[in-house]
Amino acid sequence: MQNMSSKENFFIGVALSNSSNYDSSICVLDRTKKIILLDKFYYAQDIDYFFESSPYIKNSAVAFSVPYDNKMLDGKWRIHSKNYKALFDYFKVNKDDWTNRISKRCFETIKKLSEKNINVIRCDVNQLRSSYGICSHYLSRTSIDCKNLQISLKIKYGFNQLPDNMLPASSLEAIIVAMFVFDYIGGAETSVMYEIDNIPVLGRKGFS
Repeated sequence: MQNMSSKENFFIGVALSNSSNYDSSICVLDRTKKIILLDKFYYAQDIDYFFESSPYIKNSAVAFSVPYDNKMLDGKWRIHSKNYKALFDYFKVNKDDWTNRISKRCFETIKKLSEKNINVIRCDVNQLRSSYGICSHYLSRTSIDCKNLQISLKIKYGFNQLPDNMLPASSLEAIIVAMFVFDYIGGAETSVMYEIDNIPVLGRKGFS
């Protein structure tokens, strides 16, 4: 249940992709947890423009998902080692920073929002899916996975506005991120998993 004494009127979830080659999405919830905006973007400039011009920014709380950086993954050993390779300054093979696991895309946008005293947090979509109990046994972002996720959001979490036709994966993830920031402001129990440029990446505790 949302803490109605909070000052936030809108709860904005941004599911970021790691580049303009893939779509990012923004979802805005109101205080009744109703979707009032769901949109898709490709370029960081468009995301910047949304936050510069949208009327929903005032008295809002915003959560950005953490995009994973997958550039330079052109060999099987790179793909596997990137997940667990210890990082050191003297790691000479680190061509073009390929060992970096996290993309800093839209960092300037996030920084500007924080400087405007807007409540901004980061999160991990996979961790949220697990904590909300909407994981599936299907390969992530495949058609059957997205269908399962969309049905779960409608039935389990009451997003009855969602259409019968399939939404993009990024839009479904943006709904999850917006739902998380809604619950975070409402007092849901969270923990800091790590920080990116002094902004905490929060995880939701519990399993629903």
